Amino acid sequence: MRKTHALTVPKAEAERALRTIRGLKLTDGTLKLGRTSEIVFIPLVREPSPEDIRNVKAQYATARFTQALFEEREMRPRNLTDSLRAKVPESLLSSLPRSYDIIGEIGIIELFEELAPFSSMIGEGIMEINPHLRLVLRKSGQVSGTFRTREYEAIAGEGDTETVHEEFSCLFRLDVTKVYFNPRLSNERMRVARQIKESERVLDMFAGVGPYSILIAKTQHDSQIYSADINPEAFRYLKHNILLNRVADQVVPLLGDAGQLVETNLRRTANRVIMNLPSESNKFLYAAVQALKEEGGTIHYYTFASRSDDLDQIKESVRSAIERYGSTVDSFAFSDTIKEVAPNRVQIGMDIVVR
Repeated sequence: MRKTHALTVPKAEAERALRTIRGLKLTDGTLKLGRTSEIVFIPLVREPSPEDIRNVKAQYATARFTQALFEEREMRPRNLTDSLRAKVPESLLSSLPRSYDIIGEIGIIELFEELAPFSSMIGEGIMEINPHLRLVLRKSGQVSGTFRTREYEAIAGEGDTETVHEEFSCLFRLDVTKVYFNPRLSNERMRVARQIKESERVLDMFAGVGPYSILIAKTQHDSQIYSADINPEAFRYLKHNILLNRVADQVVPLLGDAGQLVETNLRRTANRVIMNLPSESNKFLYAAVQALKEEGGTIHYYTFASRSDDLDQIKESVRSAIERYGSTVDSFAFSDTIKEVAPNRVQIGMDIVVR
């Protein structure tokens, strides 16, 4: 308990008075409000000046300045560095990652090897900052294989690796060890979803658990989306998430290789194709072109590049490939870096209008 200056007001006026005190920069946020059945005590960070007293009294005739005992708040650290300052050697604090991912109730972080002995402390620090988390995982391998999965090591918390992630009012159940899901692409997904026009047909070639497809369905209610993925686990979660988000009348889940699915069932069906497989998108560009309707459409194309690579050269390479497949690039409506994936390595996104 700590004794300090205080303002007392009737309970009915407390919320409004608290806004006033905050505006005067008088509130002591390290202390909890005090209460009786009728009165609220607001802790002050300093003794109020005569002008402060006049301002408050002019608005709240029953307000009274006094001193009172207050219970201290349990303050959470603002960031990972603050949380670990007394636990990790000062020389290693600069090596702490500047960010980490949160997927539902699971935190995911990548650590340099010199921080490995402190991984459990780092995991606990992440949970201290984010009290809703129940598990923190450390990346122990790279995204690899046809199914785009990676290995993880649990460093704090408990429970399994399945969770439910919310994004723009969409819910996605997934197991982070069995499927690919990147929460850092949420804004990119919304950027694409906002472009969908009424009654468009969309092919999501590498749909995963459905983050593009389901967001599009909920953003444009007249759209029809074909959602393909080759990973049986991703397909299982995709079907679950379609029902969870109540978009079964719009999203058609398809299990299999996207190129083969286009060849057998989806030629000339789509106004728009999404190619969120940057590591292999060039291999499937022919299928994407074949999936577009005769009059053409838009391909949302993603690829990896070095930060030093020339974007115009990458665009020309894609243009040449599309022209070899018998179509014409009308324009690149968008082309830019989406995110950094490693030092000097970025993911690039392009909206390619094809005729």
